[in-house]
Amino acid sequence: MASRTAPEKWGLNSYLARLNYRFKDRYLFTITAREDGSSRFGANNKYGFFPSGAFAWRVSEESFLKNNKLLSDLKLRASYGITGNDGIGLYNSLSRYVVGRTVFNDVEVLTNQIDRIENPDLKWEKTAQLDVGFDVGFFNSRLNITADYYIKKTSDLLLAVELPATTGSTSVLRNVGSVDNRGFEFAFNTVNIQNTGKGFNWTTSANISFNRNKVLSLANDVNRFFVSNGVVQVGESVGSFYGNVFDGIWQTQAEITAAGPLATAGALPGAYKFKDVDGNGVYNEANDRKILGNGLPRFIFGFTNTMSFKNFDLSVFLQGVQGNKVYNIPRTLLDGSDPSTNMLKAAIDDHWTTTNPSNKRASIRQWRTPTTFDYYLEDGSFMRVKNVTLGYQIPVKSSVVKKARIYLSAQNLLTVTNYPGFDPEVNAAFNNATVYGLDNFNYPPARTFILGATVSF
Repeated sequence: MASRTAPEKWGLNSYLARLNYRFKDRYLFTITAREDGSSRFGANNKYGFFPSGAFAWRVSEESFLKNNKLLSDLKLRASYGITGNDGIGLYNSLSRYVVGRTVFNDVEVLTNQIDRIENPDLKWEKTAQLDVGFDVGFFNSRLNITADYYIKKTSDLLLAVELPATTGSTSVLRNVGSVDNRGFEFAFNTVNIQNTGKGFNWTTSANISFNRNKVLSLANDVNRFFVSNGVVQVGESVGSFYGNVFDGIWQTQAEITAAGPLATAGALPGAYKFKDVDGNGVYNEANDRKILGNGLPRFIFGFTNTMSFKNFDLSVFLQGVQGNKVYNIPRTLLDGSDPSTNMLKAAIDDHWTTTNPSNKRASIRQWRTPTTFDYYLEDGSFMRVKNVTLGYQIPVKSSVVKKARIYLSAQNLLTVTNYPGFDPEVNAAFNNATVYGLDNFNYPPARTFILGATVSF
């Protein structure tokens, strides 16, 4: 008999008002107010208020710049607004009970136990953002530049807070803490070569974004809490990896004996060595941990070139990120630390032995290692040829067909990276807003070739 899925239902109720005002086509004002209500939140806080305002000054329309031959456009912008997030799934503000089984007096009985605790005060997560920027064009708009600086603060974060096991549940969803994001965004496009008719034409567009993230506060005045292979800590960025620091390989028994408490219990020559982070002369896995890096990039970028000559056109799109880390979970299983699993050939060929005293790969034994340490933390920077499209406009002499074009497109054509895994653009914990850069045998994007045609009648 087929199982039946319980029906789900939720609602969103919104009210919106907007006022636009334009003065002399140079001064632009916008004020918006909206009230949103979501059934996902607690009974006491269904609704949230989200105002915004924006101002723009088109400086190029002023008399002192009206006939400027160098500057074809200049616009200054500023805006501030608040947005809400209700992405918490359904019924998470309500309590939930589940049916279990246990045994009393040698008899199996059904039980009814709490699985989720109610939170009637759960409310909207709010993000307030200030943005200032400008748009400028030169040489009759053959060079256009857009620049923005933003400060974004998210408060009343919707996060699961750990609870004592005596409550019957391991966590409860609450509004806790705040996070600050700020950064720059730049974009430009240029008309490099422009010919009328069917001559050679070439345009370029590019963008780059820098963002810095910082946790400002957390629940119950705690300083940090741990997530997967990382930590969320006040004063640090979300997505931080947290663990022990690899410090080489123990080479001899004499070295281990001399190290004393700096060596892990039962260490033998060929075992991993870890750094005494707190400097107390004793290595302790729990105490000698630190932030190892971050899964968020320092900047992301994109670059597109579009060219045409007569009936041919070519578009090349590059994208990439720089400065992020990826925790290579497949390496932890394939690098020889657990000989009961399959291993990489490199681990077999280059592991530590008495005749091959490597300081990079431990000997092939079933070593106990920390859950997270920087030995498996890789540089996730990359540049990818995301899309290349070559097209040909077919000359048409027909009263029925107006235009016809054939094209060949290649996606994910080439990736330039130092990351040794399948793909550096990964995040196994995609449903967790506090964890980034985990590679857990993620399937890489397919290299795709498409041959197609478009016809207009």
